[in-house]
Amino acid sequence: MPNYEEIFRKANENEKRIVKDSLYHISNKIWKYILEEEYEIYIKISESRQNKNTLELFLIPQQLESEINKIKKLAAIKFSGIPLGFIKNKRLFLSLEAAELFFNLHKIDPRNILILNENGEKSVLYGNPIKKAMILNISSEIRTNKMVFLINKSQEFLGLGLLKVNYENFRKLNNKDNVALNLVDKGSYLRRDQ
Repeated sequence: MPNYEEIFRKANENEKRIVKDSLYHISNKIWKYILEEEYEIYIKISESRQNKNTLELFLIPQQLESEINKIKKLAAIKFSGIPLGFIKNKRLFLSLEAAELFFNLHKIDPRNILILNENGEKSVLYGNPIKKAMILNISSEIRTNKMVFLINKSQEFLGLGLLKVNYENFRKLNNKDNVALNLVDKGSYLRRDQ
């Protein structure tokens, strides 16, 4: 019988530190929220050899831990709680679900938010990059290779992007130049093979 407990387990201190450090780069409010709400971080280790170095993370309320422990003794757990993202190369990659949760709870630093016009919203939902002309509001403190939360003018979360410019270079760009790459977005569910 396989050892299901090794496939889905609580994060160790080193893994928690990676998560905490990664979240602090997004906002100093997220880790505090996880602690206050008494979430535990669980890790699912993929059984496939391809994803051996990728660890999927889930936020699970502490009051559900005893149930999780009972289940994992009997069967492999594929999913539980809120998907937080995955760790790869000692870095947390935030999931779409967790990003939307933290945004809706107002835990995101406003400097990490891009507000997009209608063309920007469409571009994001089609999985395309964000051009300068699509941006309604951007922080003057943006930095290259920083993750940003993409929202529309109605303050609805659309996805996550990766900035390709700092603010000085942003101001010099033409309207058709790319500002951010689309990392993950709500339209990805519709674009998947049916």
